[in-house]
Amino acid sequence: MKLYMTFSKKSLVIAVAVALIIIAVGGQIAAARNTVKNGETNALRIEFINSMGYSVNDSAVSAKETAVPDEFSDVYKKYNELQRKAGYDLLEYKGKKITVYTYAIENSESEFVNIIVCDGVVIGGDVSDVCINGEMKPLLKR
Repeated sequence: MKLYMTFSKKSLVIAVAVALIIIAVGGQIAAARNTVKNGETNALRIEFINSMGYSVNDSAVSAKETAVPDEFSDVYKKYNELQRKAGYDLLEYKGKKITVYTYAIENSESEFVNIIVCDGVVIGGDVSDVCINGEMKPLLKR
């Protein structure tokens, strides 16, 4: 027994469009999963920082445990805007415990890389210049 299906041009176009959308969304989800950066150990955090184009000292200057607030103040909203420029979003981590690791950039007296880790995964970071006219920048690849 043979089974034949016929489609109108319109329904065929719709079916192909839906299939392409499913493939595209699936690809983005897979790509997002592959970009998860392991931050469980000092060596992995330094490897991540190096992959971003920064050279830092071998050990963190500090490691501070804190939590992402449940409600964002204006300052935290601006900080999250900085995170979003680098592809991160702290809104997903409201109320979660995090650790902020700070590393001194080699050959600089005032620049530091901060890495935010939650459950062993890098969820954010920034590059800070602590001199008088210094600034905080998103952690983007150099």
